[in-house]
Amino acid sequence: MRQLLTAGLFLGICLLSSDIVSAQAPDINSLIIQLESENEDKQALAAHHLGKLGPVSKAAVPALIRVVQGGSVSSRSEAIIALGKIGPAAAPAVPELTKILRSNSVILKFNALKALRLIGPASRPAAKQIATLLDSNNSYIKVAAAWALWAVDPENKENQDPVIKALLSSLDISINEVSSDAAVALSEIGEPAVKPLLEALKKEHSENHHTGCEKICDVIAQMGPQGAAAIPTLLELLNSEDQTLVWHAAHALGAINANPQEVVPALTKLLTSSSPIVRANAALAIGDFGADAKSAVPELSKLLSDSELNVKLDAAAALGEIGPNASAAVPQLAAAMQAGPTSLTLTSASALASIGEASVPALNEMLINDSRLKLLAIHVLGEIGASSKTAIPELLKLTKSDDAEIRETAIVSLGEMGPAAISAEPELLNLLETATGKTRNTAVYALSKIGSKKALPLIKKYAESSSDDERFQLVCAWALLRANPTDAATVKAALPGLIKVLAEENPLLRREAANAISLAGPLAKSATPNLTQALEQEQNQGVVFELITALAEIGPPAASAIPLITPYVSSDNPMLRVVATYALARFGKAAEATVPILEQELKKNSADENSITLWALTKIDPSPERAKAAAPAMTELVTAHPNPDARVEAAISLGEFGINTPEIKKALKTAAKDKDPGVKKAAEAALKKLGS
Repeated sequence: MRQLLTAGLFLGICLLSSDIVSAQAPDINSLIIQLESENEDKQALAAHHLGKLGPVSKAAVPALIRVVQGGSVSSRSEAIIALGKIGPAAAPAVPELTKILRSNSVILKFNALKALRLIGPASRPAAKQIATLLDSNNSYIKVAAAWALWAVDPENKENQDPVIKALLSSLDISINEVSSDAAVALSEIGEPAVKPLLEALKKEHSENHHTGCEKICDVIAQMGPQGAAAIPTLLELLNSEDQTLVWHAAHALGAINANPQEVVPALTKLLTSSSPIVRANAALAIGDFGADAKSAVPELSKLLSDSELNVKLDAAAALGEIGPNASAAVPQLAAAMQAGPTSLTLTSASALASIGEASVPALNEMLINDSRLKLLAIHVLGEIGASSKTAIPELLKLTKSDDAEIRETAIVSLGEMGPAAISAEPELLNLLETATGKTRNTAVYALSKIGSKKALPLIKKYAESSSDDERFQLVCAWALLRANPTDAATVKAALPGLIKVLAEENPLLRREAANAISLAGPLAKSATPNLTQALEQEQNQGVVFELITALAEIGPPAASAIPLITPYVSSDNPMLRVVATYALARFGKAAEATVPILEQELKKNSADENSITLWALTKIDPSPERAKAAAPAMTELVTAHPNPDARVEAAISLGEFGINTPEIKKALKTAAKDKDPGVKKAAEAALKKLGS
């Protein structure tokens, strides 16, 4: 099912050797023993480590409670923090944490409020005691109490007004941590907080308190789609004389990302503002609307010649976000790419890659004219992938270049086109047999990517030969695994080399290694410790995506990685949110501690993302209630989603749910006529399960 997740990734290949990464599973039992130590420093350190492990430390909850009852302030504090990070599984600690709310220690009280919040609805018995702290003179405690009270009992309407009031009054506190926490809490409350926020915004605006207005705009921005009720007010603020307030309002409108037919034209008018910061933020906000912002393309294109570099950069980035609908801007982006400076060159190149096929003629022209940016143009053509096939003749010429970097990048880009570049097979086979070093390695990579059957016997021969060229043997093993990822012997032979590459300096190589491991699924379970350690250290988001995917495809045997994967459910990167949610679904019941987090995400994201989250919840908690909640989204997805793998999964889920309604039967009958044989088969099987 990894096709559900695949984004266009730009990869290179030259497998290098390094020491195999190793990782040991955390010894929770030894940490629990340390909690019983009379040495308070050891207690605190053990609690700290258990907290870092999160939900998998649930076996330590009784021992942590004992530390809370009788340790030093330091060890008690660490134990309380750990209980919060363990989450809902720490529910037995609620009575003891509630007692702390009556103590005199501000630090313990603050950490207890945070822990109760993270434990979630299971902390509801503490609600009355939490509510008494809403009037605290300590701003840290006041905000922590309000945030916790909402989290533990979100359905209690009586608490809603005092909670929101306490948080609103804290936005103006000069202590950054306090005002920041208040803002995040309000954004998590979402829609119920919009009306009070707008009332406060109106008051602040009438009194010319622009800083207060800006803070409220930022809170609404953090809400995303839940802040949609604020759109009319934010549109009015775009007419303010205060340019700082204008760009904050523009940012919020982009973050809400709703009603594009009204909002995009309003933001487009700001692109001619005399203020560079307004022009820049308006461009970014327009970019948030993606393809729906096509009408803004002409004005954004003009900004590529703006006098301010930041405005040019943000306009180019916005055009990239609009994607193929920004094809009219290709000439201006190509000119900006060549004009520079470097930051504009790279941002424009990225935009051209996002626009895709319409960019190919301009990029191909750079190859023909031997542009100084030829190497970058080759990279971009590879990133565009199959849609770049008209550039194959020029790329093939470059595979004979005397410049090794040009030559090898051209080979890699041909590989990135996949089967669309099968016409390059003869030249690539010749390179496999005649070239040496990295050029030969990249030829193996490209032949594998284009799906060359003729190359497999040669690659197998090279992989089995005795050679001092470890790099070449590794890339051959990688190619064989890609060709036959379900063969246990092939996987076993390839894994050691791929694990080595997870520690490579080049992120493109790490990404491709993780990608190959993911293809082996459960057969790669021995790589779980290595993938987990790599994920813990990885900073590159593209590599993170592939590492999480690999762990997801291994499935339940990789459930020890849940604490590392869970934070990505709340990532700013939508692809990472989706792949993390998918991984938790693959782990099934082992991920049950993450259910409250996933439920919270349903309040923040788009309908498309929520359909994936609802599906994931049914895999983690296959209850009738979950199925009923997810059924409408799956019913729409089974016929409407552009990805056939997603339609297959939706059909399977509808069959498993066992909910037989006219709407579901109609959708499955439509899916049973799908052009994709996999979708058709899954829909027919689902109808059979439902007795239709």
